[in-house]
Amino acid sequence: MGDGKRKWNTRVDDYLNRKAAERGHVIAMARMGSTALERGDLDEAEAWFRKAAEGGDRVAMGNLAHLLTERGVPEQAERWYREAATAGDSHAMSLLGNLCAKRGDSDAAQDWWRRAAAEGRVEAMAELARALHRRGELEEAEYWAGEAAEAGNVEGMITLGAVLCDTGRTSEADPWWRKASEEADATSLIKLGHQAQQRGDLTRAESCYHAAAAAGAPDAAVRLGLVLHRRGELDAAERWYLKAAKRGDAAAMTNLGVLANDRNDPGEATAWYRKAAELGSVPAYTNLGRLAADHGNFQEAEHWFRAAADTGDQAGLKDLEELYRNRQRY
Repeated sequence: MGDGKRKWNTRVDDYLNRKAAERGHVIAMARMGSTALERGDLDEAEAWFRKAAEGGDRVAMGNLAHLLTERGVPEQAERWYREAATAGDSHAMSLLGNLCAKRGDSDAAQDWWRRAAAEGRVEAMAELARALHRRGELEEAEYWAGEAAEAGNVEGMITLGAVLCDTGRTSEADPWWRKASEEADATSLIKLGHQAQQRGDLTRAESCYHAAAAAGAPDAAVRLGLVLHRRGELDAAERWYLKAAKRGDAAAMTNLGVLANDRNDPGEATAWYRKAAELGSVPAYTNLGRLAADHGNFQEAEHWFRAAADTGDQAGLKDLEELYRNRQRY
């Protein structure tokens, strides 16, 4: 069939579909909404989806809800997600769970995710597993994370790794972290880890950073070390810091100095701080200054505090001012 004939047939189809929609045919209305959305006419798309949704088309309900979400009217969106979910749309159930979670209704969110998960929605399984893990309901979290992970969902793999790690089965978690690293790029894994860390979810952050390390992210090792350090797992933290330090990571070198200083080994601490300072680590400058001040080496302390202050670092400036104020006492 030639291009001209195809275009003519398309115009005829569009004409007939519009006529059917104008006569109240619900499926035709939904198609009109999709066509308008494809060409970027959001107002017309919303109008047709609304008519089809009001006529009982659950796909149109979901499309309308998504459009309203994108337009920043979540209250209206939730109404139509709820209508579609009640009509049996598992995708709408999952997205309704997301909306409930965003407004802080965790019980409702889990209820909708559980319904969607039971209908086979993999993304709902992953969200439910994350929520259950945060609440400490590890057995059910492991089940749903496992279902999502087996279906190829990266979030499920990461959560499963976190649950296995939480229950002392790190060796079982490793394959899932590696699998996650094969399915997602390192940057996205680092981002997920950072988001978990901001929420205070250190176990999940550790899982994300493990996966990122497996994916070859250059800063994953030091981030993983920091998580373990915060959790008090100092030997494990040191192992990851050393991996990062071997690749020239100044932050890892600085933190190795912190660990050495905490175990009362100022010689090793100084050596690591100096390596980091050579690479421009401002925290290493201030730490070197504090070590020097503690040992009465005021001239050296002033040198390092000034080096930090000259970068605009407020901690270095404060330490320098403190050194000047207390020099007579020293």
